[in-house]
Amino acid sequence: MTTEENLLRKVSVGWTPQVLQAMQELLDGGSKIAITAHRSPDGDAVGSVLGLFHLFAAQGLKASVVLPDRFAAFLDWMPGAASIRFHSEEPEATEEIIGTADVLFCLDYNAPDRAGSLAEVIRTCSAKRIMIDHHRDPDAFAELMVSDPLCGSTCELICDWALSSGCWSDMTLEAAQCLYTGIVTDTGSFRFPSVTGHTHAVIAALLDLGLNHAEVHEATFDDQSLSRVQLHGFALSERLKIWEEAGIGVIALGLNDLERFNYVSGDTEGLVNRILGIRGVQMAIFMRESDPGKVKMSLRSKGMVDVQALASAHFSGGGHTNAAGGVLLGLSLADAKAQVDAVLENWIIEQR
Repeated sequence: MTTEENLLRKVSVGWTPQVLQAMQELLDGGSKIAITAHRSPDGDAVGSVLGLFHLFAAQGLKASVVLPDRFAAFLDWMPGAASIRFHSEEPEATEEIIGTADVLFCLDYNAPDRAGSLAEVIRTCSAKRIMIDHHRDPDAFAELMVSDPLCGSTCELICDWALSSGCWSDMTLEAAQCLYTGIVTDTGSFRFPSVTGHTHAVIAALLDLGLNHAEVHEATFDDQSLSRVQLHGFALSERLKIWEEAGIGVIALGLNDLERFNYVSGDTEGLVNRILGIRGVQMAIFMRESDPGKVKMSLRSKGMVDVQALASAHFSGGGHTNAAGGVLLGLSLADAKAQVDAVLENWIIEQR
């Protein structure tokens, strides 16, 4: 049995023959393809849009990739990144791309609002929308929806599509690099419970294509500026609050803190996982003042601690059981910290 045949037995439950046929019919029915992902794109978002972009290119299909805003600089190396268009920089041009598309792929988000400034054009466009995502509780906004919350990343779902649709032979090295990056970043380098044997089997199949995982890891994780390393050190030494008995760690950084270390987008990536790596910590929260009156949040946890429920109920966010995001609007950083403290105090009482 070939690697492809062995993998095909365990592909995501979302890729049924009926879904595969429906997706192919939508692709056959239109010549203009647009691919989108969520705002503040992470490795899985960028990896999935570029991975699908390269797969389509290998099949002779032309697609345009549009993102709400720019991603962190440490992902700039990814093949095809220079071809991505950003709504934050070209609003009219990018809205025209989506508005005139026949087929619109919605990757790594489960509701139009997750696409930020692109939400309205995604809702109102005439394109047939195909959602491929792994977050819980999706909105019914797309004509075709592939949702698997048990899957560790959208990039793994894209790999499963390539396997189950018979187009694995179109998996170029460029596509493999992008999809591997999305899998490794969204699984916390394979540390989260969503990682399965199938995840590792998919990685093995990508490696069999000639993927150099060491080069990808170095480009993604080992190219940090000195100021970024210093920012992380400052955050951990000066801004970390530990709720020792509850096993909670919180870091909050203000605009002044970020300016002090010449912050650029992506510099705080991974900081929340550093908190979670502290012995005894079961829940980690990172808060960053992105603009006056706007505080972005990243939440991570271990085991059965459900940060998705916490983010959804209190921080206008969502995600997964062990990894979620949120935002607090109209509050100073001090007020946001006070609100988070109050939420955590109530949460601790509820857990007793």
